[in-house]
Amino acid sequence: MSSSETLIHLADVKKVFYTDEVETHALSGIHLDIKQGEYVSIAGPSGCGKSTLLSILGLLDTPSEGQYVLNNHPVENLSLSERAESETAKSVSSFRVST
Repeated sequence: MSSSETLIHLADVKKVFYTDEVETHALSGIHLDIKQGEYVSIAGPSGCGKSTLLSILGLLDTPSEGQYVLNNHPVENLSLSERAESETAKSVSSFRVST
């Protein structure tokens, strides 16, 4: 993979959490491209969706809507074992979030 290739691509990603009484929109229409070798910072106030976004990027959670492509593979097509073995996902899931 050359340094100009897209490693992570998100298109209109949304995440909604449902309870009996509340529908919480944690992410709404996220678009993001991260190329191989890029350094990225995700910042924002408490409750804005940073941890939710990192959970999706680390393959610990799935979007409610939208497209996530990792290394040119749509994430929804990955098996559970492929998700667990993804080196990119392991790297993302080890990040810490501070507010």
